[in-house]
Amino acid sequence: MAGGEAAAGIRAIADAIDRLLRDAHRGRLLRDGLQVVLAGRPNVGKSSLFNCLAGAGRAIVTPLPGTTRDLITEVVDIDGVPVTVVDTAGVRQVAADIVEAEGMARAAGARAIAGAVVVVLDGSDDLNDDDRAILRDTVSSPRVIVANKSDLPCAWPDAAAGGAVVRLSARTGAGLDALRAAILRAAGTAAPARDVPAITNLRHADLLARAREALARAGTAAAAQLPEELVLEDLGDARARLEEITGRRTPDDVLERIFSSFCIGK
Repeated sequence: MAGGEAAAGIRAIADAIDRLLRDAHRGRLLRDGLQVVLAGRPNVGKSSLFNCLAGAGRAIVTPLPGTTRDLITEVVDIDGVPVTVVDTAGVRQVAADIVEAEGMARAAGARAIAGAVVVVLDGSDDLNDDDRAILRDTVSSPRVIVANKSDLPCAWPDAAAGGAVVRLSARTGAGLDALRAAILRAAGTAAPARDVPAITNLRHADLLARAREALARAGTAAAAQLPEELVLEDLGDARARLEEITGRRTPDDVLERIFSSFCIGK
């Protein structure tokens, strides 16, 4: 086969792998789920929003600041992705007591490991120092900024929050669909997730990436009309990685890892 034809064939296979790799992130979300943390100062409506997303009155809602002290979780479905929504204690500069301080610390810990943070602001009240602090603390995190209480007169423009804002009402439910779509975008998967991706395993995604690298080397060698042995070596490497995915080839280290995960004979 001429070098150009061989390179074209290799590119076609590489393109197919690229499509699988682009879908692998969504596949991992479908398998492992996504953790989304609701964050904001007290009384902005985090617990009301949590109940809306959960479809049930899971969190206690009162007009008293600091009602939520511990983490409350509920798993919901957003376009096929299992999302664990976490309601957290309101964050303010000075805690009322040691229990609230512990709740705020747990809220900070939850935000640190979240797949996405929903920063909840009161759209009907002026932004204060607590709002600005949580916006600063989450600026480097995948996040969605929410202006709750859109059923009331708006108190500030979107630009005041320093980013795109989803305006909604936890009381009426208006804007919830926009929030759900924004959460998936923040997590890196905005496409409908009803069709199951071909790759949902992290190890398989790594093997695909390594196969893609080997194909890239083979394509470069073929296009440059280098000796056939060099092209075949890289193609063999790519094939070996793909056969590990299909199960036709199982290296000893993979077998050792598999068997180390099971307690044989018990």
